[in-house]
Amino acid sequence: MSMISQMSFQNPWWTQPSSIDDDDHVRRAKYYLPPVRENLLILGPRQVGKTTYMKTVIRDLLREVEPRKVFYFSCDSLSRKDELIQLLNEYRTLVNGDEAFIFLDEITSVDAWNMGLLHLFNAGYFRNSLVYVSGSSSLNLSRETLPGRPLKKVVYYPLNFRVYFDLFTRKLDVPTLPVTSPHEIMKEAKKLLPHLSALNKALLSYVERGGFFATNLSSASLYETYRDTVLSEIAKTGRSEALFKQVISRIIESYGSRISDNGISKEISASHTTVSEYLELLERLFITRTYRKWENGRVNYRSLKKVYMIDPFLFRVMKRYSLGKDLETEDIPHVIEGIVGEHLSREYAESLFTFFKDGREIDFLVRGIGIEVKWSERVRSRPKAPEYVLTMDEFDEERRLIPVSLFLYLISSDKVFYDLG
Repeated sequence: MSMISQMSFQNPWWTQPSSIDDDDHVRRAKYYLPPVRENLLILGPRQVGKTTYMKTVIRDLLREVEPRKVFYFSCDSLSRKDELIQLLNEYRTLVNGDEAFIFLDEITSVDAWNMGLLHLFNAGYFRNSLVYVSGSSSLNLSRETLPGRPLKKVVYYPLNFRVYFDLFTRKLDVPTLPVTSPHEIMKEAKKLLPHLSALNKALLSYVERGGFFATNLSSASLYETYRDTVLSEIAKTGRSEALFKQVISRIIESYGSRISDNGISKEISASHTTVSEYLELLERLFITRTYRKWENGRVNYRSLKKVYMIDPFLFRVMKRYSLGKDLETEDIPHVIEGIVGEHLSREYAESLFTFFKDGREIDFLVRGIGIEVKWSERVRSRPKAPEYVLTMDEFDEERRLIPVSLFLYLISSDKVFYDLG
């Protein structure tokens, strides 16, 4: 299929503007995000909603602008930056050479996409245009990518628990509070206690479904679809699926415990350098997040670390893939711990796990505030070190025991886009 044929196929509104209402992504959209009036690079895991966001923005634009000014293209069918440049050249030459609204979806699937994008900016293809580009990998992205170009870089994460509860249960009229204000958090948590049953029910649902809109507990094909999507991304990097599966299985088997590159390398007969590369790849593909030890006023990169999935749905996908098992009851405390870490990391990039002098491990440390997760056990004696102890349903204002669901709701913003650090 020629380039112009592909463009015509992917932009049916050029000839029939109302066709956008029949688009599957638009019809299934359950959550509306307002357009951002600046150029965006939107990164995030596959299936999280990036395409849906673009299509709903396009729907709004078509109410105001001439259809040919709106150009969408899924770059999955492209492989080289030269094809990307040819695509924009043909659009500008054959369809619209004036003001435009350009949406390039999954651009990171194109080899050397960052260089191609830089060329398009430099050559003036984006002049007088609003540009949205998206991708599922931060590979080839650094702080030096697209220097001086007007392109805001954000990450589109799966829904956090606050947004999940607001969307699928009801919105509670309480502000987002900084984790560094324990007195205020405990005060507001007390007001939320009448909602504890609903919040805990939603949290257990969140453990099973995660923050992906597409999740459906009755659909096994969804897990296979996401697994295949991840494996496709791995293949594009030239990495070994067999090694990837081994690394994933070690993460799942030791979930919530400390691991090391050397420890994994000995178990799977690969060098620690190779293991490190695969762990970094998992982070770059927005599958996992790593928490390191804070020691003597700085991060200890040589010490043991913890690795969690960025969303509980991904835990289920990766466990099914690597071990052939689904979420089990004994997994839930560790998955909850990972959820807490992820929420802290999104709001505070410096979330780390640490050890105090007596050898006691604290799950997470944020700006000097310790947070301990005690989901599966009653708290008989409160640990001295952490500022918060997160429980299943215990609340004690004086001892700062607070249910996990209340804590997550209070410390989380209602954002979906987070600035890329």
